Amino acid sequence: MKITFNEKEKSIEIKDGLKTQFLLLKISLGFVLANSVLFPVFVLDKKQFEWMGFIWILLGLAIIVLIAYQLLKKTASEKLKLSDISSLNEKQFFGRKMLRLKLNNGKTRDLIDVKSQKDISEIKEFFNTIGIQTS
Repeated sequence: MKITFNEKEKSIEIKDGLKTQFLLLKISLGFVLANSVLFPVFVLDKKQFEWMGFIWILLGLAIIVLIAYQLLKKTASEKLKLSDISSLNEKQFFGRKMLRLKLNNGKTRDLIDVKSQKDISEIKEFFNTIGIQTS
């Protein structure tokens, strides 16, 4: 992951490939959603639809929730203005520390490829020097 600060525009640029991952995730979620709608309608017969169709409907609803979460709460922007960033947060997920930028519009931007404690401390120091608070 490469984070660069542009003093002229007062912005940071993050090169970590998250935009590509988000695109692939949205495409695969779209395929699963289409499959959860089309499979019960065209493949299942009446008897199978009673129990298997229920599973596909639940899967389709879960995919709709995941897509809404991705669109409303996450961002994969590579270029962020400092005025748009609220803070840098550190979270633990299954024993692994993760960093995420909290934006003023309520969305978050995950900083992936942070592997070691040294990387975490360097990133925290970087954001402190450019004036973004950490929590």
